[in-house]
Amino acid sequence: MGSVQTPIGIRSSALLETSCGYLLQELQMIWDEVGDDQFEREKVLLDIEQECLDVYRKKVDNANISRAQLHQELADSEAEFTHLLLLLDERSLPGRPEKMTGTLKEQLESIAPALREMRIRKEEREKQFRAVQGQIQKISAEIAGESEYNDLSSNVLVHGNDLSLKKLEEYQNELQRLQNEKVRMRYSTFVPGTIAKMPSTERF
Repeated sequence: MGSVQTPIGIRSSALLETSCGYLLQELQMIWDEVGDDQFEREKVLLDIEQECLDVYRKKVDNANISRAQLHQELADSEAEFTHLLLLLDERSLPGRPEKMTGTLKEQLESIAPALREMRIRKEEREKQFRAVQGQIQKISAEIAGESEYNDLSSNVLVHGNDLSLKKLEEYQNELQRLQNEKVRMRYSTFVPGTIAKMPSTERF
């Protein structure tokens, strides 16, 4: 037959009580040998009890702080995930648990992969927006007759709370319109007085 496993908490408590018992016995022997009176002994025991309570209270306070930090971290992760879903207009994400269960650490581990995936999607979408907006700025400058234009598309700031594919398509349509306008302007320059009726350029 296998031995019965005792829970760690119970083993630790029993070990502590046994250790304290031995130390108190040793202290009692010292008092008896020295001849300390009962009042002094009671005072020392009260001091020991208070010191033990202080240590336990400090441990409990630290545990409460850690728990609160985990609660906050979990709430922040869930809020960020929801924000990214709305920002990218994503209805759902495969692999994200529908219902969070388990300990706080288990819940954090559960949402972490989905949150990382949404952050990656956001970065990729921002790159797409920057590329299109950079082209829009460049062609707009050319249409306006600006002779020089610094291609700083990588530095274009993406503003707003809408990084959806629908919004990206709107920018792409605007870019298409500007590209068509640029072609018409060039054609009319080479063929003065002609009403250009050029075919649309390829979609960006």
